[in-house]
Amino acid sequence: MRLAYWMYEGTAHHGVGRIANSMRNVHAVFHAPQGDDYVNAIFAMLDRTPNFPAMTTSVVSGTDLARGTIRLPETLKQVEERVRPDLIVVVASCSTILLQENLEIAAKHAGLQCEVMVYDANPYRMQEIVAAESLFTDLVKRFAQPQPRTEHPTVNILGPASLGFHARHDLISLRRMLKTLGIEVNVVAPWGATIDDLRRLPAAWLTIAPYRELGLRAATYLEEQFGVPALLDAPIGVQPTLRWIERLRELLAQAGVTIPMPPLTAFSLDGMSAPSAVPWLARTADMDSFSGKPAFVFGDATHVVGITRFLSDELGMPIAGAGTYVKHQADWVREQLAGYVDDLLVTDEFQTVANRIAELRPELVCGTQMERHTSRRYNLNCMVISPPTHIENHLLAYRPFLGFDGADVIADEVYTTCTLGMEKHLIDLFGDAGLDLPEQAKTAAPPEPAPVAVTVESPKPVTEPVVATVAAPATVAAPASVAPPPAPAAPVDPVWAADAEAMLKKVPFFVRGRVRGNVEKYARQHGHAVITAQVLLAAKEELGA
Repeated sequence: MRLAYWMYEGTAHHGVGRIANSMRNVHAVFHAPQGDDYVNAIFAMLDRTPNFPAMTTSVVSGTDLARGTIRLPETLKQVEERVRPDLIVVVASCSTILLQENLEIAAKHAGLQCEVMVYDANPYRMQEIVAAESLFTDLVKRFAQPQPRTEHPTVNILGPASLGFHARHDLISLRRMLKTLGIEVNVVAPWGATIDDLRRLPAAWLTIAPYRELGLRAATYLEEQFGVPALLDAPIGVQPTLRWIERLRELLAQAGVTIPMPPLTAFSLDGMSAPSAVPWLARTADMDSFSGKPAFVFGDATHVVGITRFLSDELGMPIAGAGTYVKHQADWVREQLAGYVDDLLVTDEFQTVANRIAELRPELVCGTQMERHTSRRYNLNCMVISPPTHIENHLLAYRPFLGFDGADVIADEVYTTCTLGMEKHLIDLFGDAGLDLPEQAKTAAPPEPAPVAVTVESPKPVTEPVVATVAAPATVAAPASVAPPPAPAAPVDPVWAADAEAMLKKVPFFVRGRVRGNVEKYARQHGHAVITAQVLLAAKEELGA
């Protein structure tokens, strides 16, 4: 466990908390030291719901260990009295699992009226995604009961959960499309589901499970054990959504009911216009300005596949690379992206992803909050398309990624992200255009630094000096000649001098990152520890940077 580094997934008991916090009348009790109750703060901050997280920590202290006592039975009694849950899920944290305590016996000694499930979420064998998926699948297997299907066509929606990426908004989008088709929802789980709802899952005519990370195994189990067909595609983008609707109608037709296809305008928010503006946007001059810019996509399996195809197929953006941290879904991602990506990056180390981004220098990065940090470091455009996320990615407004509505949201994110900084670029080209500060503000501002003349002595006499052909900016005294570069030295990590940074800012923003990378490469090859304006000019002469 790399606790000293950022991780793309939370711990196993974080995944257990996602399931317990999603369902109604289900509570998680963590057998853990006091510090492991940090997950409560994460859920309270990011979920943005009025309820407290459905999680309690049964604290294991050093005194208890010395005395050979265990607080778990008493904690379970307190939870039952306070919450009155239908089910309590007991799980040991990564610290207390090393104690090898028999939690089954401890739970029985509590003498509870509600049902108790001791879940073996071994943090040394699983992380958040596998723990959440395994627990939810176990709950479905435990409570789903054979029963006749509903009188009218209904569907289950499996996958939306606490701390899911745009999960509530995706659920609204799915409900809207189903309502337009005249199809009712039987059960949504785990989000908002009770134990009784899990019992009713086999009554549906079809199960929709759009996320590969949660709900896939449960949907497969319902199909194998109860004959409920499963629709496992994620409708990300306009064309995938149309295919998703057609596939849904085909599966229901096989189940014995014909669902007529309404006009596409019925799927729009106003019921009159096209369901999505993406096909129109892709043909506009605005899209032509950046449709050829390469993009790099990284994240979980579902969103990496959906966003990569959307960028390539519907917006015409070339894919510089893609990857996922969900290793057990890597084969599926590789199969789905055949023809889009030659070399899929599969890693759960953010440093490796950062190095790939630094190497590619794409015009658009689509990733997690870690890729957002990396993109800021290299001054690249970035939009978040996958967990792990930050608070700003858990918005109150309707921002789905699935369905026709989601296609518009993604296109808006791409457009605004790619054009970010355009105002600064125009100011660099044309000046302040009347936006300069008033005179009194100028006088109050600190004076500009005096121009600095940069001179570099040649390490040995030069018989034929090379004349610089690129004029230096006004604030930098241009040397009359540039000495030949010194002999290559050991690789260094060069730093940028102020005069070189000022010169770099004159480069248009959309190629600035690539120029920076080329100059740094030149500096390493020639042993320059500091990149000055003269080094930048020399690199431009040699590389055309």
